[in-house]
Amino acid sequence: MDDLAAGDDLMVGALDVRGGQGSLAAHCIHVAIFAVRIAAGMGLPRGEQVKAALAGLVHDVGMVRLPPDFTQVERTLTAREQEELRRHPEEGQKILSALGPAYKWLADVAHQEHEREDGSGYPRGLSGDQIAEMARIVALADIYESLTHPRPHRKALAPFETVREILTSDRRRFSGRVLKGLIKGLSAFPVGSLVRLNTREVARVVASNPAFALRPVVEVLFDTAGDRVQGRRIDLAKNSLQYIVDSVTVHEVL
Repeated sequence: MDDLAAGDDLMVGALDVRGGQGSLAAHCIHVAIFAVRIAAGMGLPRGEQVKAALAGLVHDVGMVRLPPDFTQVERTLTAREQEELRRHPEEGQKILSALGPAYKWLADVAHQEHEREDGSGYPRGLSGDQIAEMARIVALADIYESLTHPRPHRKALAPFETVREILTSDRRRFSGRVLKGLIKGLSAFPVGSLVRLNTREVARVVASNPAFALRPVVEVLFDTAGDRVQGRRIDLAKNSLQYIVDSVTVHEVL
């Protein structure tokens, strides 16, 4: 919690697609980080942010009741495997309910985080206020984590592409309050990340613009020819002619 409040280092690590592939533990850690940022973006107090972190860490605990190699499958799941996968929210609820009444809210998160605002989720097809707010937060963090990391049937999306995808394709499946938390709390381009501008220059994000998530302040590192240059800062929120077109990895520019 303190590290997340102090800077974007954990965010940058959670968005690194090279580490922890296929690891349920890594997935849950990433979801916890994103859930905290969404909760903070919603203006929830520290105590609720701590609950978001805990809920993110254990939201998929029901997966331990599935076959041991289930999370390591490097292909699209069969219909039968998908049906098996849909059991994990109920298994998670059973596991966490054993902690007692004080953690009923946590069991509810595990049970409801695959429910959706429009009733299209599972296992019970809940909608609207039937879904606990903490479950909604973890659900959105889970989607964000999934889209920013590769899966057998698709490549990972860049953070800004993920935000755009959620806002265009999944808007009705999540509450407006939680979506606003996503936009405010999860900068599409974390400080320290590398991006490519429409001018073909490569830059490092040095500051976020909360009101303009897709237009942070950047420092240009490489010019259009790929040559290293003395960094110059551009506030993309004040420069309509330049904008980010893609994320860049360190390996692409070194």
